[in-house]
Amino acid sequence: MPGAWERVRRARRALSRREYPVVPAHVGRLDYAGADLRVGVTSRTEILSRLRPCEKEPWTVAWLERTLRAGDVLWDVGANVGAYSLIAASLDREAAKVVAVEPAYATYAALCDNVLLNGFEGVVMPLPVLLGARPMLEALGTRNTEPGASEHEVGGEGLPVLAFRLDDLVAQFGLPAPTVMKIDVDGGEVSVLAGAAETLAQRELRSVLVEVDRSGGDAVVELLTRAGLGLAERVDERQGKPLAGVWYGVFERG
Repeated sequence: MPGAWERVRRARRALSRREYPVVPAHVGRLDYAGADLRVGVTSRTEILSRLRPCEKEPWTVAWLERTLRAGDVLWDVGANVGAYSLIAASLDREAAKVVAVEPAYATYAALCDNVLLNGFEGVVMPLPVLLGARPMLEALGTRNTEPGASEHEVGGEGLPVLAFRLDDLVAQFGLPAPTVMKIDVDGGEVSVLAGAAETLAQRELRSVLVEVDRSGGDAVVELLTRAGLGLAERVDERQGKPLAGVWYGVFERG
C-alpha cells in the first residue's frame, strides 16, 4: 500500500500530465489496414501501445475478422481506449453491435471520445463499469492515471467503481447478450467468468477470446469448458518470443 508521500507524488504527476501532456493532444491512426480508424492521443501509453493493436495482438485482429457475423453482439471486456472495438465496428457486419466495458475513468473518457471521433456511436456502446463475480461498490487502484494505462488493481486504495455481474447487466438493464466475447482484464478473468455463468451457457455465444494470467489458467479453462466452450486455439508467443505471464485462448462452442 503506498504511503502518504507516494500518494502525493502520484497526484502531482497526474495533475502535471493533465496540464502538460507528454505530447500535444492530437489524433493518431491505428495500424489497421482494413479501415481508416483514428484515436485521440494525449499520453505516452497511447503512443507506445494503443496505436498499434495489430502489432500488439495480431491474433485478436484475425479472430475478429474471421469470427464476427451479421447481427453479432461483441462484448469487449477491458476495452481500454477502444482499439479492438473500433476494428470490430469497422468490419461492417450488417448491424453487428459492440458493448465496450472499461472502468478506469480517464481511459473510459478516451474510449468515448474515440467512438465519437470515428462516428460509431450507433454501433459501439461504452460502459463505465467493472465486471466481477458479484455486484458491489469496488475500489479500482490505477497503476497510473494516463488514458490507455492498464494493470490496474481491484480492491485496496483507489476510486470507487460500480461492479456488476455480466449476467445481471444483461437481465436487469436489457443489454444485448454477447454472441462473441473478448476478455482482457489483467488477471481478473476468473472473476468476470464467475459472474457470467448464465450468459456463457447460452447457445448463441459462439466464441470467447481471453487473455489468461498463467496463475489462473486452469480455472479459466474449467469455467469455459463447463459452459460448453472448448479451447480451440492457444497463443503463447509474439513474433517468436514468449508472452510474459499470460497466454491467449480462443474458446469455441462445439
